[in-house]
Amino acid sequence: MIVSSVQDGLTRTVDERAGEAVWRCLGRRGMLYSECESFDYVRLAPGSVLDERGRDDIEEVWFVVHGTGEFVDDEKGPLPVREGELVFCSHAAGGQWRSAADSPLELLLLAMMPASVSRGLPLRTPAE
Repeated sequence: MIVSSVQDGLTRTVDERAGEAVWRCLGRRGMLYSECESFDYVRLAPGSVLDERGRDDIEEVWFVVHGTGEFVDDEKGPLPVREGELVFCSHAAGGQWRSAADSPLELLLLAMMPASVSRGLPLRTPAE
């Protein structure tokens, strides 16, 4: 569910009151004039998990802003991550993000349409 927050003008898609995760959309497809689906900020509380299944229609680039944890790839198993690292998830890849037990994990996500989809779309450019 997407809920607009009047307080700060951002969008959150995970309930902050649960204390496990914060997900804020920094930009969406129509705002970016690109093949980008969205640009998001994600914060996982210590010891929490974010399931990435069900997002097989996009390609993702994850940047670890702060903290340590792991991305558990459905096929390759756990990949330890730390601040400053990038994780690329190809079209139809799946897995889970897990933050370390002792610290939160902060991530930036750039979600894009796969080339097989974007090739068939009309050219989109900003209006003057």
